[in-house]
Amino acid sequence: MTYKTIMQLTSGDADVFKSAVSQLNNLMKALPGAVEIELVCHGRSFPFLLKENNLYLPLLNQLVCNKVAVVACENMLQTNNIQAAQLAAGVSTVRAAIAEIVVKQHQGWSYIKAGF
Repeated sequence: MTYKTIMQLTSGDADVFKSAVSQLNNLMKALPGAVEIELVCHGRSFPFLLKENNLYLPLLNQLVCNKVAVVACENMLQTNNIQAAQLAAGVSTVRAAIAEIVVKQHQGWSYIKAGF
């Protein structure tokens, strides 16, 4: 059985991002090989997804290396004048994060809001 989980990250707060990474790592350790995870980022979370001037790039890369699908909202990127080419390797985009969450939940994915 594969447990499908989507986590929503909207905050630009470093502690929230670190907590989200920790929670996802704990999930992968608790259910090794049995999870499919997507981290959908919108709102103010864009600094964590950039390939330059990003102190948290090692944490992001850790998620990508562990096969977490990290996606950025194109609306967020447009609002903040960010091009997809500025995103770190392994980060993909979706047209609207909120729609992505709705679709995944309709497909039976579990939902987690990042934070503490």
